[in-house]
Amino acid sequence: MKKTLILGLAALATASLVPLAEAGEVKLGGNYFGRWQAYDANMIDEAAGTTTGEGYVQDLQLNMDMIASEKSHAHMRVLVLDSARIEGADLGSVSPTAASDQVTQTTATAAEFGNIPDPWEIRQAWLETEAWGIGIKFGEMPLSLNDSILVGDDLSSNGGLLLSKTFGDITAVVGNIRINEDMAAGASSRESTGANSDDANLWAASLFGKAGLADYNLTLAYADIGKASDFMEVLEGVCVASNAATCATTDGSNLWVALTLSGKLGAVNAVATGIYENGYDLAVDTTGAKPKNLWEKSGMLGALRLNGSTPFGEWNSYGFIATQGFNNITNDNMIWSATWDQGGPGNVDLLNVFASSAGAAGVGNTSPSENMSGLGMGLKVKAGGWTINPMIDYAAVTKNSASDVMDSAFGGSLLLSTMIQKDTTLMLEAAMIDPKSINNAIAEDNAYYAQAGVQLVF
Repeated sequence: MKKTLILGLAALATASLVPLAEAGEVKLGGNYFGRWQAYDANMIDEAAGTTTGEGYVQDLQLNMDMIASEKSHAHMRVLVLDSARIEGADLGSVSPTAASDQVTQTTATAAEFGNIPDPWEIRQAWLETEAWGIGIKFGEMPLSLNDSILVGDDLSSNGGLLLSKTFGDITAVVGNIRINEDMAAGASSRESTGANSDDANLWAASLFGKAGLADYNLTLAYADIGKASDFMEVLEGVCVASNAATCATTDGSNLWVALTLSGKLGAVNAVATGIYENGYDLAVDTTGAKPKNLWEKSGMLGALRLNGSTPFGEWNSYGFIATQGFNNITNDNMIWSATWDQGGPGNVDLLNVFASSAGAAGVGNTSPSENMSGLGMGLKVKAGGWTINPMIDYAAVTKNSASDVMDSAFGGSLLLSTMIQKDTTLMLEAAMIDPKSINNAIAEDNAYYAQAGVQLVF
């Protein structure tokens, strides 16, 4: 089954085409993750709406695997609770709150509970099988390309179809991801939109194989974004709602070429990724004029990860740089360290928040992988049943086009974990960053989190 379906990067799973009673096996698993946390993710000193907090949060994920045979099965990933706050007590006439009623809640309106997520969220559901030697993957699926930098799987789903074929040591994959279907304004049904001229699609072709001592992943991806009043859903706000009439008559496209090489350099494991982005071919911008901005400019991203062993544990390091004009396919998919992307319930992604907020003043950032550079190194040491993982990180805006932005941040994280029972892990975690402005126009402030959690895998 190696490399047959999931682009050679993730476990295979697909759906049976026979009644469930005849299926070979159905597995149910998942994990529960609860933590206490205190944090301040705000980068501006004493700003209004400061994002400080302290409390208990929890996640509960259920995984269902329906296995008909080695080559044919289906998977579903459900978040029963997603970063839900833990609170509530029966105190006289106090009405139940969203959090205290969340475990039993089945439906809710904003008037009743506020803007809280549905407690049952089917994040992924997909089928994988094989027909005449061709791998088929269909549905709302996980997807990872080019070291999870071009596209990464964070329990998000990519809806569409993938076909794959292995030729010796080379696996070829082609796919169509339906970014957004039938986006035209006022369309009440598929029939009213006519053809697919208003859809947004991502077409991709990827090769996985080995060249000499290195494994490679070469990807060509093309985004074809059709006419849409909610064009901004795809291009991260390039067409704002106030300009819906103009956006409804425009379309756009873009092209990415990415190459990832991985292998050993002596005692060091190395993964290098390079991405070229051609720039969006847009008919109009938010003013209705032909745009000459960062969206149309081409750009590049380069990244390198290194890791190896020491007599007392493991070490790892990373570095990346993205040019000002670079636009990635997804907004938040690079996972360098817990300082960048914490994960788990109530995750406070300090450097991701910094990288996005640093671009708010016009330096061109819309995600941590655009117009941003970063460096980091860390250790993972075993001591008395504990795993100790310190990390030092640095991030900076690659090119400034404004004089009043935070352009760099230095910090790090410290993670400690130990197994307290079978499949049950205790985690103690802390991180802090110190952002810096290029002048005194911004009163920057340190951001941090501290937390303790328990995760049960079942």
